Amino acid sequence: MTSFPLWYLLLPFGFIFALTLLFFFFNLFHLNRYAVKSPATSFVIGVYIFTFIGLIGAIGFYLLSVNWHRQIQPSDLIPSFQAQSRI
Repeated sequence: MTSFPLWYLLLPFGFIFALTLLFFFFNLFHLNRYAVKSPATSFVIGVYIFTFIGLIGAIGFYLLSVNWHRQIQPSDLIPSFQAQSRI
C-alpha cells in the first residue's frame, strides 16, 4: 500500500491558515476604519486580537508536538479506504 509523509497534510493547512490571516487583517482594518470610535469598540478589538493570538498559539503548540516525518497510509486517515488492485 502507498504511504506518504504526514507533513503533506500541512500543505492544505497552510493554505487555510493564510486565508485565516487574510480574513483577520481584513476584519481588523474594517473595525479600525469604519467602527464607531468608543471604548467599547477598542475593547472588542482587543478581545478579537487576544483571542486570535491565543488560538494561533494553541494550534502552534499542538503542531510542534507532532512527528511530521512519520509515514502514514491512506487507510489511517479514512478507515473505510481499501487500496486493492483489481487486475
